[in-house]
Amino acid sequence: MKKNKTTKAKAGSKEGATGKGQVIKLKAAKQKAPWTSKLPPVRQYWNHSIQFVKEAWQELKKVSWPNRRETLGGTGVVLILVILIAVFWGLVYFGLSRLVKTIIH
Repeated sequence: MKKNKTTKAKAGSKEGATGKGQVIKLKAAKQKAPWTSKLPPVRQYWNHSIQFVKEAWQELKKVSWPNRRETLGGTGVVLILVILIAVFWGLVYFGLSRLVKTIIH
């Protein structure tokens, strides 16, 4: 149990004439700012987006794009490699499935 301190009553205080206890003035609680106040304004987002698009466009102008012949050549190499790898894995699958069938039977 907490004991109250007794103090002498000052003239004009809110304690009254008895002098029992102390008058405690409570401070108002600080109000929390809403979460929306921490967000930057929409205009700032818009300006950053426009700046990003401008910089991306400048970088795309610097790219050396392949011509038609180079593109077709690269595509041909990829298709040939895909077909060769598919045939290889097909043969491996066929061989392993035959091996498992002979072991089981």
